[in-house]
Amino acid sequence: WIRPGKSKESRRERRQRETTKMASTTPESIRNTYRTIARLIQRLPERQAPMAWKQLRNDFRRSNREGESTSDRMQRAGEQIAYLRIVTPKERPSNQSGRWVYKDGERIEGGKGSSMTGRRVHSNWDGNNLDPCSVKRHNQTLRRAGFRNNLHAKGIF
Repeated sequence: WIRPGKSKESRRERRQRETTKMASTTPESIRNTYRTIARLIQRLPERQAPMAWKQLRNDFRRSNREGESTSDRMQRAGEQIAYLRIVTPKERPSNQSGRWVYKDGERIEGGKGSSMTGRRVHSNWDGNNLDPCSVKRHNQTLRRAGFRNNLHAKGIF
């Protein structure tokens, strides 16, 4: 359904238009926008970062041009944030979960330094000798899945 004289616009265009209308120009939102762009610039490669810092500082320090409102500048900053989110590499968290090995009170990087160097882990259970815990878990899983017994397969002989 298209109204006469109106062009059909996509949801994405409509959402973008509505969010740009609501661009807040409070000092707090301006600071948050600046911080967001600064965090994204920090993740840029070293050769691109100095130019991006210079552009950020110039854009936020200069005064409004004629006919330019603060909301227009915030809209451009939002577009710059969207672009930087696409371009910048993803940040790896510094507190990654993983395996940490401590030897003599010092952390050994990458989990290397195990006391069992070059030996395989020994297990009593192999193909000929089944682990009773594994068999019990297998049977519980079968019961949960609905395989109570095998009478249906035996038939009457």
